[in-house]
Amino acid sequence: MSNPIDRLDRYDGYLQQDPDNTSLAVEAFELALTLGLHERAEGYLDQAQAAAGEDPYLQYRRASLRAAQGRWAEALASQAELCRRFPQDPDLRAAFAGLLHYAGKYDEAEAVWSQFEGIGDLPDHAWANRLRTLHFTGRLEAALSAGEGDAGTLERNPEAAGVLSLIAIDSGQFEAARRWSAVALASLPDSPEALTAAGALALAAKDASGAMSTLTRVVQQRPREGRAWSSLGIAHLLTQDGAAAAADFQRATMLMPAHIGSWHGLGWAGLLLGNVAQARAAFEQALALDRNFGESHGAVAVAYALENRGADAARHIELALRLDPAALSTRFAQAVLAGALRRPEEFQAMADRALRGVEAPDGRSLIDWIKQ
Repeated sequence: MSNPIDRLDRYDGYLQQDPDNTSLAVEAFELALTLGLHERAEGYLDQAQAAAGEDPYLQYRRASLRAAQGRWAEALASQAELCRRFPQDPDLRAAFAGLLHYAGKYDEAEAVWSQFEGIGDLPDHAWANRLRTLHFTGRLEAALSAGEGDAGTLERNPEAAGVLSLIAIDSGQFEAARRWSAVALASLPDSPEALTAAGALALAAKDASGAMSTLTRVVQQRPREGRAWSSLGIAHLLTQDGAAAAADFQRATMLMPAHIGSWHGLGWAGLLLGNVAQARAAFEQALALDRNFGESHGAVAVAYALENRGADAARHIELALRLDPAALSTRFAQAVLAGALRRPEEFQAMADRALRGVEAPDGRSLIDWIKQ
């Protein structure tokens, strides 16, 4: 496989010989953009526009470059203007919806997507982004129905199949997740969504080794993928590797500061390492995000009990039991407060049982809801 920089250099040679070759300049632009070489990408785009003039698809690519540079206001304004000038062009409209999605404007993206009569009316290449917006706006059933309703299109579209596999995971439909993940990975072996779904399936089967192998591939490709870091942390919790889990959850909380499960994961990793102060700080962050979550009160109570702050622990145990009588962390806190755990090895053994769900009659585990 050729080095991508070498490929770009070859493009340069070809374009010197054939400077008006717009399609070649666009190919070079796409490769440079993928590699994050924005200045070089701009040069290829300038060359293409010098040859082709004010082509709307080249202007769309300019908007994509501005987005990659973090110049979102310019990108969105440019693409909105293109849609006003070419209102009947489905590709430009789908591209605008995709840009809105990646700008974090999910409701605005949904408003643009809704201008299409149905997902089957979209250009095939837009399916993945359409499904992502449905996912991010919580319309999981609509996403699954759309995918199942036109399975043939998805089988030809591995990127969209990968997105749907992750949506199926979040809907608890593991068989569908397994099927769509396999479809995606057969043609697109590095699909980050399909790999994340495969990692989640491995975690559901308590296959920590398989999950770590798969999720490591995701974070190597996408080091800012918070969900994959959090799942990798869970895999390390399953093996009681507190140090690795703590490092994973630190990254996850930096990338997803509002994700309560990652803060809990960081807290439990701290407890496995014997760093109670760090664990308490993480649990308190989770509690600040939602003061009506019983597991957060129970986890804070665990830390207080380990710090011999009995009154504080008892107060949070009471609150936890009101909110969720079945909270596993509360059971853990009660055991610590009652003196049932006196030696470090007893603490470690119960922590492992709580994380795996051995303590719960229904098999529910702390790891199960950290994943959610």
